[in-house]
Amino acid sequence: MDERYSFSDLPRAIQIQLAGVGPLLFGAVVGFMLGESEAGYWALTGLSVVGGIAGGLDHASLRAAAARGMVAGALFGAGIVVAHDIADNAALAKVPSPLVLLVAIAAVVGAGLGTVGGLLRARAAAPSGRRPAERR
Repeated sequence: MDERYSFSDLPRAIQIQLAGVGPLLFGAVVGFMLGESEAGYWALTGLSVVGGIAGGLDHASLRAAAARGMVAGALFGAGIVVAHDIADNAALAKVPSPLVLLVAIAAVVGAGLGTVGGLLRARAAAPSGRRPAERR
């Protein structure tokens, strides 16, 4: 039995902050960094991978982990696009053209990272020596 809390057990306001506001604001920081430093952009983007996997750890169901990752990834990507547009400077890292494609790319990658987190949670919850059962 998985004794960890689940994302659905959290109050709605906390869920919105964790899956919506946080990724959007972090994406905005990354978007501003896009026009300031290529290394900074990639370092922060790499850090977002940790967040995507960690978000998936909050879900007992792989479907829920992937869905959260997709939403959070899309909001992260939207934050990058909007902040970079506000900054109105040249991108110092190679990004898709038009930049709005980054929203879809981040959503797909976010779904994958959320799934990885969900798989890690399932693996940790499985009795040792047995593979975790398939999750919905």
